[in-house]
Amino acid sequence: MQTGQWLIDRAGTRWFFDSGSLALDFGYTGDYGYGNPAWERLHSPADLTAWLTERFGPLAAAVTEDEFGDALLVRAAITATARALAVEAQPNPRDIDHINEVAAGADLPPHLPGGGRTPGLATARRAFSTIARDAIGTFGAGPGRIRHCEADNCALIFFDGSRPNSRRWCSMKRCGNRVKVRAHRSREKEPRP
Repeated sequence: MQTGQWLIDRAGTRWFFDSGSLALDFGYTGDYGYGNPAWERLHSPADLTAWLTERFGPLAAAVTEDEFGDALLVRAAITATARALAVEAQPNPRDIDHINEVAAGADLPPHLPGGGRTPGLATARRAFSTIARDAIGTFGAGPGRIRHCEADNCALIFFDGSRPNSRRWCSMKRCGNRVKVRAHRSREKEPRP
């Protein structure tokens, strides 16, 4: 499944951020536990229905209020766990238990497009289970795979799925480029012999 989504920075610039994980992408539909309500993108069940439909295709039914509340709880558990792992701290066992509990439900089976049969329409609960299972795979991938962007003014968390475990920035086009431009300008300012 493809990951990533469009985010809007403080200056109002829209940019594409690939967290490397469906679960981390889901976390970025909110403020990631930083207490900034301006970052919240899921204000209603309709918003969640739209987000899930973008990733899983049409849902069998719109998200209910109860499902919406459950989604916010699993999102909070995912973001708290990601924040802990990004600083190499031990996640809260209650958050891990909640992720495991949601993952234990029926998920959305993967399928190849182009065939004559499909697994049917997605449901919100099955989508939540799929997201929670992705969180388990992401968080269990090994030490140092969940990290913060190395740019000084960026707090985004991502999954480093690169073979050498060498991803440094949330986005090479955004923070990576800024760091390289600063380094280039710094070298240009140095006196030449």
